[in-house]
Parts: sequence; C-alpha cells; structure tokens
Amino acid sequence: MSTFTLLESKRQNKYFYDQKAKNTQWCHPMLYYILKLHDKGMDVDQWYRDLNNGPVKIEGFGTTSKKEIAYYYRKYILLRDNGFFSGIDTEHYLSGRLSADQIKSSLANTRQVTFEVVDFCNLECAYCTYGKFYNNYDRREKNKLSTAPAKTFLNYLLDLMNSPLNDSHGRPFYIGFYGGEPLLNFPFIREIVDYVRQLKAVHNRFCFNMTTNGLLLERYMDFLEEHDFLLLISLDGNEYNNSYRVFKDGTPAYQQILENVNALKSKYPEYFESRVNFNAVFHNRNSVSDIHRYFKTHFNKVPTISELNPSGISDSMREEFRKTYANINENLFQVEDYSLVEKDMFIRLPNIKGVSTFLDQCSGFVFNDYNELLASGNEGKEEVRVPTGTCMPFSRKVFITVKGKILPCEQIGYQYGLGAVDENNVELDFEKIARTYNRYYDKLKNQCCTCANAEACFQCIFYLNPEKPNPKCLGLFNKEELSQFLATQVSYLEENPHTYTKIMKEVRIE
Repeated sequence: MSTFTLLESKRQNKYFYDQKAKNTQWCHPMLYYILKLHDKGMDVDQWYRDLNNGPVKIEGFGTTSKKEIAYYYRKYILLRDNGFFSGIDTEHYLSGRLSADQIKSSLANTRQVTFEVVDFCNLECAYCTYGKFYNNYDRREKNKLSTAPAKTFLNYLLDLMNSPLNDSHGRPFYIGFYGGEPLLNFPFIREIVDYVRQLKAVHNRFCFNMTTNGLLLERYMDFLEEHDFLLLISLDGNEYNNSYRVFKDGTPAYQQILENVNALKSKYPEYFESRVNFNAVFHNRNSVSDIHRYFKTHFNKVPTISELNPSGISDSMREEFRKTYANINENLFQVEDYSLVEKDMFIRLPNIKGVSTFLDQCSGFVFNDYNELLASGNEGKEEVRVPTGTCMPFSRKVFITVKGKILPCEQIGYQYGLGAVDENNVELDFEKIARTYNRYYDKLKNQCCTCANAEACFQCIFYLNPEKPNPKCLGLFNKEELSQFLATQVSYLEENPHTYTKIMKEVRIE
C-alpha cells in the first residue's frame, strides 16, 4: 500500500505525509508536482530523462527549465532513497499479535484501578450510560461492591506492581471510585482508603480520585479533603444546561448540587482550587459558550466536555438519542468569543485534541524517549503492530464492576469482561485475554490493511461490536479523507502558529 498522502492547506501551501516515516513535510510546488506523478504510478526517472533542455511547461506551475526541475528531482530521489514513498506491506505490518506476557506486564504498570462502588444513583439523568439509551451494561440491581473482592484485587495487583515487571518507578497510582454515585457507599470508600494507606508499593505512590454528581459532597467533604482526593464533579452548566440531570421524580437537581459545591468551595478554598474539576456532558441543551462562561464565572474553572457515548445504543432509542446528541466540533464554529474559549480550554477542545494527535502521530517531531529518538529513521521500520488503535489491555486502567467483572476501562460494554474477582480469588487468564484480542484483530485486519490512516489509528475495537461475525470499522480512512483530515490540522497550525509551541511544551499525549 502507498505510504504517502498529498495535501494542500487553506493557504494553498503544499505538503506530503509519509505514513511509514510518520512524517509530514512542506514541499515546493515543483516537488509536489513530481510527487503527484509518482502517486499516479508514473516512472518519474523516465519522465525526467525525457524532458527537453528548453522551456518546460508544468501544469499548475507555469514555465520553467529542466535545470530548475533538477533540484527538486534530486530532492525527490534523496527522499525516495531514504525510505520515503516506498510502500508498506500492510499484511505483514499489521500481523502483530498480543502475548500473555505483554498483557501481564501492562497490568503491572497500569496507572489506575477504578471500582464501581454501587450500581445505583440518587439521580436519573436522561442520558446516563446506564440509562434508557443503552443496552451494553449489566442489569442494575441496587448492588454495592463489598470491600473483600476489592482488597483481594489490590493485593493481587500489588504483587505485580512490586515485581520486576514494573518499570514505572515514581509514577502516581490512582485508586478511583465510580458509580452510580459512589458516595452512596461511603463505608466502602473509607475502608479501602484506610486499607490502601497500609499497603507498601515499591515503585509507585497511591493517590485517590472520584467521579461524583455532587449531591453528597457537603456530608463527606471533610474526608475527601483530608485524603486529598482528586475530584471530578459532573455538572452541565447553568440550570437549563443541567436540566437532564434530575431526581427520580423528575425534579431538577441543579440547585442542590450547586449548594453542595459552593459549601465545598467555601470551607476548603485551596483544596477546591487545586484538586476539584468539573465534567460537562455535551447535548442539545447546552453549548461550548454556555459551559465555558458558566464555569469561569461561578468557579473560575475550565471543565472537560464529554460528548454522549454513541456505542451500545438500543435500537428503539436511536431516534431520541439522535435528538439529544450534539457535536462539539460543529458547535465550536458558532462560538463568538472563540479565541477566549480556546485560550482557557485548549486541550479540552476536540479540535485542539485533533491537532495534538496529528503532531504526536503524523508530524515526525514527537519522541517518547531518547531511545525512540536514536532509533528513528529507517531502522526498525520492518517491525509489526496489531491492527486498530485499541489500547493495550490494562495499559491505562483496570475497571472492577460492582459484580466483580474485570474490564480494561469503564467506557466499554460490560459484555467484554476480561476476568473476575471475588472475596478469595482473581481470575485473569492472560493467555485467554490475548487470544480474545487477537481474534478481534483478525476480524478487522482486512479493513485495517485498506485504511490510509492505519499507522495513526484512534479506533477502539470495543466500539465496533467485535463479537459480531463481520464488525465494520467506523473510522476507516480512504486517501482523500486522510488528505482532508491532515489539511485541516495543517491549516489550523498555519493560522495559529502559537498553538504548535503551546502543544509541544504543555501537552502530553497518553
């Protein structure tokens, strides 16, 4: 498969992206023309030899000479001789397989374990991922997670973390509490925090975080502040923006949430400033401007903004979901004070995330460490990788459901559990997990081999219903679509050059 894509910015500057080299370069219009010939399958060497020594007319460029063309022809040869434009054997390149040892090592270096403390809530938000729109979670039966399986898993994980498999020395390790509303099972949280304080981690230090709707904050804020919890409060903006977040009887929850948040802010202002953040769910009753203005005015905070999850929607609810759903990128075009919003929210905005991903995966300017820098170039280009952009199992987190299922994160369907834990045992068969992932990869590989963006894929396999006989990738790029995507990112950087410096200095791509 051809490895390079031609693109043109809004300012009509010419570039090419080479997938194999993971490199995007500006190019002179003459080099761009030569690359177009190459892309069409023409023998560029023969084309150059056949040029006469007189004036040469080049389409879209004008009249020039063979002598002037020679400089850009030699540059083309230099790039070609150094591995550019050479093509990728995608059948070979995407033939990687996950091994049990890789997954075990990934778990030993995971960044977080999150416990689903309860499977019920004191709110009934219309768009809840465990609500009416979705069918990919376990039945909610008002269960509480007991501390015994949680401690069993922590002990199991601690043995791995303290083993030679752990190479993440000094990195914080988070214990997360999730729901439902986790504070509805506060005794569990208190006991696990006390237990974790007694554990001896050789390489890592323990920290705590929680996602909460804020309704019980005032009751438990002394404990949260004492143990330095990193707190994420769910709030969608002003009273109307937040009107999907209601009690069981349908009455709005906004005022009570606001009172609790203000009580926390008033009693522990330093903690509130440094450790409390907000997440706003984006939908048809709010906007980027509304969200930005509200949180800056009330709390001097910049929230994260999350779109509704489009995976796992029940067939009968698709139309209502469609009406509730809203696209952040589309809304950004309507923001009047965009420069202020961008300055404050920056990486929290999806367009900036797109540019950051482009710089990380397609620019050729980002290296994770010195070893990667020194190994850059043509060496190592015959390595193989697994299809799709799915995270390595447990590389970021482990999610333990209220019923003891073990998942790679909380954003995928519960049917994709990778193991289980009870009060006595942890069931994790790394060989079986590797076989499961490799079976999923096998189903998608043929599509990945045709994708122009296979090297920089961001598609999670679990959003594609991988247990189906023939899952269809939603993120497949043809060459024209990839060119448009790259042109959008390059055009943005041309118009906002300060963003490049800010991203390279401040953003760490995980």
